Amino acid sequence: MADNEEKIGMEDVACEICGSNQYDILLNKLWLCEKNNWEKKGRVLFFNGVPHNYRNVCCKQCGLVYVNPRMSDWELIVFYQKQYRELCSIKDKEGNIGNSHYGIEIYNAVTRYDFLKRLGYIKAGICTLDIGSSLGALPAYLHAKGCSAYGVELSPYASYTKELFGIDTIFRMPFDALETDLRFDIVTICDALEHFSHPKNVLLKIRNLLKDEGIVLIEIPDIFKPHKSVLGFFSNAHLFTFSPNSIKNLLDITGFDIVHFEYGGYCKNMRIVVKKGDIRVPSLKDDFHDIKDFILRYNRVYTAKEFFMQTKISYDEAQEIVKENIPAYIVIKVIEALRRYDSGDVLKAIELLRECLDSDFNEEDISLQEGNIQGLLAIMSANIGDWQSARVFMEKAFVSLPKLFDFPYLANLKERGIFDIERFIMERRLCYIELFKLKDLLEKNRLNKHAGNIKQKSKNR
Repeated sequence: MADNEEKIGMEDVACEICGSNQYDILLNKLWLCEKNNWEKKGRVLFFNGVPHNYRNVCCKQCGLVYVNPRMSDWELIVFYQKQYRELCSIKDKEGNIGNSHYGIEIYNAVTRYDFLKRLGYIKAGICTLDIGSSLGALPAYLHAKGCSAYGVELSPYASYTKELFGIDTIFRMPFDALETDLRFDIVTICDALEHFSHPKNVLLKIRNLLKDEGIVLIEIPDIFKPHKSVLGFFSNAHLFTFSPNSIKNLLDITGFDIVHFEYGGYCKNMRIVVKKGDIRVPSLKDDFHDIKDFILRYNRVYTAKEFFMQTKISYDEAQEIVKENIPAYIVIKVIEALRRYDSGDVLKAIELLRECLDSDFNEEDISLQEGNIQGLLAIMSANIGDWQSARVFMEKAFVSLPKLFDFPYLANLKERGIFDIERFIMERRLCYIELFKLKDLLEKNRLNKHAGNIKQKSKNR
């Protein structure tokens, strides 16, 4: 790629929903050129030789947020086949897919299946298609539950599905190249629609592949609920960033009716179920001012959070800065709890973390989901010898979150001299030893209870 860096095809695009060329710039990443490993050549921004889309704009007519200019369709195919997964750190230093990514994929597959089952859409023998299957966890899980499950994945990771899960029904190709006589009861497109250069065409094709009574599950990030920094949220690979209004507009012009809407999944994204409807003219509500105001306000809060970590401003001052933002407010409390814990004031640290559990986690940063807080409380309780509380918290933590203690800022806290991560890890291991004992005990209790129930039923007969 290095030899052709200046030849990367970039194109200006109009709004996908209304066709307007009128927009305002929402985020421009050119300031990154001042940082190491970032460089601009022509109309392309590079990080370690990997091309990046660098500007997000907001349509003045309908409020859709999208990348403009962006890589051409061909460059995007090359990007997804060769660079995207490395950019997202799916592989570890040895080139293996990390256990944490397996965990997230499986967690999402199970929760999506449970969600569809709860709404009554899972039935024996149905035919399903997953678009953007990644490692293929969802098709594999649906297959295990008796569905005829297929998937489409452009990247080389589609080939892992058979090795990992034992199924061979993933088509490795761009979705627009898929040709099949199959018609599907359920089509899932989760964490994928925002990656397509023409989501309108994607939805129209899905409409043709869907049975008349079939449904589509769409999961996409909500611009009003970012789960990381603004820069991280507007990632290179997300060509579109939807709001509830803009996704409804897109569904209107492609002939879908929304039958269910909620937030869910690992990143608490919009989770939308749609069915075939009439193609309608969208109600072009302009979201631009609301979006821009929100992004500016959110960025100030997130910057305040980072500022607190880096400069050790007082806890009281940090609380004042972020008091109107629940996720950042929890972050401040957790950081203060870690500092108190590291200085030996374990009881105060536990008190602060208990206060966090009373907060609303629905819009939380993924690194501070409830399971992580409970996991920290387990370790701190074990530190003062309160193993009963430690076991209760660890049990709850495992139920709440399959991937524990993924605090991206712990390393930062170590670098700033705020937190001794090595001691923390050692105590975590001790807590895990107790956890394994607890799991064995719980399993024995469950089996004994089950056996008791069977025995009681036999007596009743």
